[in-house]
Amino acid sequence: MDFVSIQNLNGYIKNLKLQSQWSLKQQTGQYNAKGATLEDWLGDSRLQAEETAQGDRGDDTLRKIHQKLDAGGKLTQKERDYLQEHDPEAYRELVNQEREQKAYEQALRRCKTQEEARQLQMGRVNASLTRVRAVEHDPHIPLSKKLEIAMAEKQRVDRVAESTREFVASGEFAGLPTRSEELQANEDAIDVHAAAPEEPDRAEPERGGPEAEDTAPAPETPEERKVRRARARAAYASAQAPAQPATDTVDTRA
Repeated sequence: MDFVSIQNLNGYIKNLKLQSQWSLKQQTGQYNAKGATLEDWLGDSRLQAEETAQGDRGDDTLRKIHQKLDAGGKLTQKERDYLQEHDPEAYRELVNQEREQKAYEQALRRCKTQEEARQLQMGRVNASLTRVRAVEHDPHIPLSKKLEIAMAEKQRVDRVAESTREFVASGEFAGLPTRSEELQANEDAIDVHAAAPEEPDRAEPERGGPEAEDTAPAPETPEERKVRRARARAAYASAQAPAQPATDTVDTRA
């Protein structure tokens, strides 16, 4: 896991929340208001804006659903239905992120080395950080929209972390060879091939003659076995993965 990128992303989100909290206190005049957590006070930025404009409490159920998502929680089917009905844009984003998570898990299973799996993981984390940094200093984007984008990327990173933990816990990551093991296996295969004598053209030995030379293949080394199994799993995962339309992961919040 690219902990530096995650710390940068979490630090930026925390700073945005503090700024949003102060901005909302200025708007409402409730300078002494304080929740148990930042999320208790801040809630969803779009809901807060609606409440300020309408002068009512807004949708408390929807706020709790957004807070649950922000904390990385899983929605019940009832909560999903409620989100789909009352905030279809957020629901579409949720579905997109779930598709992205499934595609990431399939990509993990197609990796042939441990280093390839780590690079895949870091690439997803850094992509989220890049999207956040793209809006960080843009004066034309409201603070609430920046927070909305940052929280969406945090949810993506949380899902990557969750899928990676499951991949490691399942033993699939440990079953992948390292690059050095892959190189060693390739070298062993080359050495065995080079050492194998060419089959001479000779007549069938006479009955009762000397036994034919033992031509059994050399035993497979542990590195070769690990590489072979990893390649077989990757090939199987590639064959099982359905083709994903290019529009499946369109970010509707950007």
